[in-house]
Amino acid sequence: MTTKKDEYLNQMKKQYDELNYRWSRERDKFEADLQHESADVRKEYEAKREEYRKYRKELQEKIVDLDVASDNAWEDLKNGAENSWKALSQAFDKAASHFNK
Repeated sequence: MTTKKDEYLNQMKKQYDELNYRWSRERDKFEADLQHESADVRKEYEAKREEYRKYRKELQEKIVDLDVASDNAWEDLKNGAENSWKALSQAFDKAASHFNK
């Protein structure tokens, strides 16, 4: 495995872990606040949570693909991983800004 690939993969894993940690903290807060909200607000939260889960799973798969890719092929997979990271990050930001009102 090349150093460049190792560094990129470690960076992607670190970003993923940090975002999941932030999500866990925010999720607990959101869910505590939701106890006092209407059914519609709770349904909206569930939809946002499912969207986040979908993007998180997609990024997990991209990280695995990068990890097992050959030294020559990993560069081709990098754009997909970056797009998945961007989608996951945006889903988190949207949910956090929406429910932190």
